[in-house]
Amino acid sequence: MMGRTIFSIFMLTIICSLEVKCAKVVKSGIEQLSLNANRDSRLWTAIGNNGTQEFRVPAQVPGGIYSDLDAFGGIFRNQIYHDYNDVETRWVGRTDWTFTREFDVSNELVSKPRIVLICEGLDTIARVFINNNLVGQGVNMFVRYIYNIKDVLTLGRNEIRVEFQSPVLYAISQYNAHNVSYGYPVLPNNLVPEYRGEDKAQMIRKMQSSFSWDWGPSYPSSGIWKDIYIEGRDGAVIRDVLVFTSTNSQQPDDTDQTTWTLQARVYFDYNSREDEGFLLLQRLDGEFSARIPVSFQNETLVSGSVYRDISISVPGSEARLWWPNGYGNPTLYPYQVTYTASAGDETSSKTFNVGFRTVELIQDPVDISRPHFGNYFYFKVNGIKIYSKGSNSIPIHVLPERITDEMTEWLLTSAHKLHTNQIRVWGGGMYESDLFYDLADKLGIFVWEDFMFACSMYPANDDFLSTVVDEIDTQVKRLQHHPSLLMWAANNENEGALRDNWYGTRDNFEVYRTDFVKLYVNTIIRNVALLDPSRDCLSSSPTNGKKTEEEGWVSEWPGNIRYGDTHPYNYRDDNWDWRWMVSRRSRYASEFGYQSFPYVETLRKVSSNFDQWTWFSEFVDHRQHHPGGQGEIHDLIQSHLPMPTNPNSTEAFPSMLYMAQIMQSMGQKTQTEFYRRNVDKFFVEEDGTGYNMGALYWQLNDIWEGCSWSSFEINGRWKMYAYFAQRAFSPVLASPYKDTNEDVAVEVISDSVQRYTGSLRVRIFKLDSLSPVFDEELSVTADYLTSKEQFRMTSTMLETLQCQANQTGAPCLVYTSMPQLPDNFVFLNYPTDRHYILDPKLKATDIQSSVDGRTITFTLTSEAIAPFVFLNLRDHTNGHFSDNGFVMVEREKVMTYYSRDVMTIDDFVNQLDTTSLFDVTQFADDDHDHDDAVSISAGLVPLVIVFVICFSNGFV
Repeated sequence: MMGRTIFSIFMLTIICSLEVKCAKVVKSGIEQLSLNANRDSRLWTAIGNNGTQEFRVPAQVPGGIYSDLDAFGGIFRNQIYHDYNDVETRWVGRTDWTFTREFDVSNELVSKPRIVLICEGLDTIARVFINNNLVGQGVNMFVRYIYNIKDVLTLGRNEIRVEFQSPVLYAISQYNAHNVSYGYPVLPNNLVPEYRGEDKAQMIRKMQSSFSWDWGPSYPSSGIWKDIYIEGRDGAVIRDVLVFTSTNSQQPDDTDQTTWTLQARVYFDYNSREDEGFLLLQRLDGEFSARIPVSFQNETLVSGSVYRDISISVPGSEARLWWPNGYGNPTLYPYQVTYTASAGDETSSKTFNVGFRTVELIQDPVDISRPHFGNYFYFKVNGIKIYSKGSNSIPIHVLPERITDEMTEWLLTSAHKLHTNQIRVWGGGMYESDLFYDLADKLGIFVWEDFMFACSMYPANDDFLSTVVDEIDTQVKRLQHHPSLLMWAANNENEGALRDNWYGTRDNFEVYRTDFVKLYVNTIIRNVALLDPSRDCLSSSPTNGKKTEEEGWVSEWPGNIRYGDTHPYNYRDDNWDWRWMVSRRSRYASEFGYQSFPYVETLRKVSSNFDQWTWFSEFVDHRQHHPGGQGEIHDLIQSHLPMPTNPNSTEAFPSMLYMAQIMQSMGQKTQTEFYRRNVDKFFVEEDGTGYNMGALYWQLNDIWEGCSWSSFEINGRWKMYAYFAQRAFSPVLASPYKDTNEDVAVEVISDSVQRYTGSLRVRIFKLDSLSPVFDEELSVTADYLTSKEQFRMTSTMLETLQCQANQTGAPCLVYTSMPQLPDNFVFLNYPTDRHYILDPKLKATDIQSSVDGRTITFTLTSEAIAPFVFLNLRDHTNGHFSDNGFVMVEREKVMTYYSRDVMTIDDFVNQLDTTSLFDVTQFADDDHDHDDAVSISAGLVPLVIVFVICFSNGFV
């Protein structure tokens, strides 16, 4: 497009569709006019000028400018996320945008004495005009803004205009202004080049990762990203509700020996001190209720800060406990508060789910006589110690308007299937949608909620702190009532960034430390405590918890494994060997992980030249934002698997993608099992470590089709690691490992509250034979929160089986089985030599479909041990297999594919893609010792052939 070109070219309030209504205010007798509109209605128009062209396109509200421009067509060369679209559209984030529409106001609305415009979310630096009158400004994406518009609204036709300043240019200007005003920079100065993003995100209260991250692209959008509407009323209205539950029992139960007090703290907007009425709290499916009069005659606080408390007593038999996933039912009860004005016909009510549970964060000393051994870090729920299993979530899409209810539901239900009982909502993204937390309530998944500050220093001047207070007020009042909300944390990794000099803070440490305390302690923790005293708020994550507080909120060693939570990463050491992890034997691992790419067909869909991709090609590098990431994965593959002769060829690329998923899965499996085995171990003779009570892997989901640490792709596809996590988080699990003395041990881990009694079968295979060289079955028991050794084979015995560490010949594999529980394995020697990996001739037979077409069953057959069998459907992502990524040591394995869509057998057969390690070997390097460095510029080798099985009428 040359020269100056002019391109000429809603969504109503969401009601939750769960079993009970979500926590939204419903009003009667109060006039409300939604300004939301879908793009096709052409009611909203977005206007911008990038200095070369003027753009005028239909806009959607709620929405964002990238989606509006993308939908119009002809402006972007590529669609969002396709090819280099993130770089090609960088001008969008550097442009000011104006959103405007007209709307009609009725006499009923305009005659109300109190009329306000409510903006649930403005992204981000905004000025709002009604009929050319400035009515308010916004500077924080995470704040609900309410503007008085009574004096500027007219009967009939009106106009609203929302002007957004470029978030990128605003952040730069704020950074420069801070330097001038205060004499020091808010670090970091710049992102590393590999992020391929925009700088200075720390200067704007916006999704930090929208400027890019090491797993995601840069799309710093502008727009009205949440509901916007006008409200007219005569009297007071309920604005927010906080919910508090307390009990007379340290270990509550479902009997009447337990009594609960349910208190609702109801926040009001009121018009005048003459307003009065009645407040009712009631359970919608029962007889429990309370009613109190409400008057505002003596109020001195501003509207919105005024609250009234109302409470009822509930016996335990009518308040069955809410439990996290794996511990019991997450029982929910629907309650409602209703305010009815004494005069007139106005009422407002808010319905919310209540889960009766207690939560305590335990940080007691592990050994009072030896305080240097540190503190515990775990949660008690309803008086019971809980082992935390789960992950960290990032935004489901970088553009919030593209996150559908279906995407959110699929992600949470998939996490639930992995035995997840906790998700940490990471602090560089956004506070998630109401549906996200409603689903967490329903599924029994605790949410560790970070405030949205990550990996940076931040300003601590009065203006910045003021908007942070508004942000806390908005988000705590919105989220606090959820029983799934476990606790708060003030930021992600900022204490470590400060203390460990990530960005050059050492020379001015006290200045940055002062800002840190002002922001996170004096502002966030203090205001959270005022609003929600029922939950802990950590000063950072990771943090040493109480130890950090004792050291003035910035610990000498924020990653001390004897305290608090840690983020232990290591991309260089052998990630199939737990022994390097001893130095990271923390009380609670709240982040850890390895990278991989999505499935090959996922990547093909976002590239116009996929056939040119290689491991170190320009476009793959563009999708890899972690500095040095490609080399790290390459080296891990080379150490463990048959490396292609030329890993940087187009032919080898699909194999490298497949093996990267193996490396991620094995690394995560090894680390997760290591933490779980330490649940009941205290290394008193060594360093006082042990007693691990939490494993939250990084990361749950993808934000785009690129290299990341995720277990689920953005399209919903389960990566190989999702299946490994499902097995590793099994409530009872046999965990085989090679001990420091080269023995093989098997421990049975349990976080099942019921004692396990059953059998354990241990087999040892040579990789080139389906017949085990060792086979033994024994009876085992496992108690809650224990990991006990049940089997040991000495290194001497292994040597007689030719399975010692330095053995030659086919690698050995220890394989464990327990009835109705996941199988597990450990390689005693790594399968780097292609000659010992035989063709399994995998076939799928006896394919059958359920009546509803959503369950496909089949039998997978093999003629040899098949390491890392990976099943995918090329195009269908809305489903998952009963198992995947497994080592197949049997001749047959009955499998199931669970689809959320109706699927025919023909569809399934035509899409099925089956890969095992054998498919790599025919093109692998003969030098299986890998003593020499693998050339990345050598000639090409043939494509790794993915073994595809085609069926007709259920037969091979």
